[in-house]
Amino acid sequence: MISWDEIDTVLLDMDGTLIDLNYDNTLWNEHLPRRYAAAHGLEPNEASALLYGTTMENLPKLHYYSVDYWKQRTQLDIDRLHSDLSHLIRYRPNADVFIKYLRKTGQRAVIATNAHPNSLAVKDAAIGLIRQVDACYSAHEFGWAKEELGFWEKLFSLEFLDRERTLLIDDNEDVLDTAIEFGVGHVLTIAQPDLQKPPRANTRYPVISDFADLMT
Repeated sequence: MISWDEIDTVLLDMDGTLIDLNYDNTLWNEHLPRRYAAAHGLEPNEASALLYGTTMENLPKLHYYSVDYWKQRTQLDIDRLHSDLSHLIRYRPNADVFIKYLRKTGQRAVIATNAHPNSLAVKDAAIGLIRQVDACYSAHEFGWAKEELGFWEKLFSLEFLDRERTLLIDDNEDVLDTAIEFGVGHVLTIAQPDLQKPPRANTRYPVISDFADLMT
């Protein structure tokens, strides 16, 4: 699937790629709406409609991932809500083994995530992710989401990467579209970002189910 002699750097998404997306899905789709509903005398489905309705379509993409935005929007302790569910934070199959594999084979392992630094800190505290990779960048440091070309321009200006010899693994195909437009030479997506949901039936990019697929 991948010829490792053609790859210098592996860019790794975090949520839905290295980490089971069930944590984020539960947080944003269930836990936050329930808490917001309780605070405002609403039903959870009403809260979800208010929080995630058409208003989001008119906001910068990065707001969707911003802890600061959601604190201001809901007046809830979003950091606490993250910590409430920390027991759900876990690697996807063999993700941690794959990172160690890259260290042995000599490819640089870099996390590129849309996660807010506060969210990233909760996940790192749970599984010790950041110390295992060579570098970690949050889109909030750049002011651009990964779905936007500005993110990739900033990242590559810092890392001085050879685009053609870079592999990006990300469950978000909109992100992969932008990376391809920017010139990233190799991309893979994830069959089952949320381990509590069925694998995706259709993807537009080469797909892996388990990081063991890349270590054979």
